[in-house]
Amino acid sequence: MKSLEKQLEETLRLLDSYQDLAVDQDDDDAFVARGNGFCDRKYSDDFLQMQIAQLTARAAELKKKIQHADL
Repeated sequence: MKSLEKQLEETLRLLDSYQDLAVDQDDDDAFVARGNGFCDRKYSDDFLQMQIAQLTARAAELKKKIQHADL
């Protein structure tokens, strides 16, 4: 089993990645060309916001567990 600190580090890294993707969504280069000639976003705004919310909650939970383990 991974240590709580390692889990927190991985969660924060994922959170940063999804936050970067959310910011990049506003950039025209974030669109992906499809074979049918249409362009659309690789990730929906709802998906990104859901992932960010889940990872933020997970990070807070891990931080709380780490604090309680140190007591």
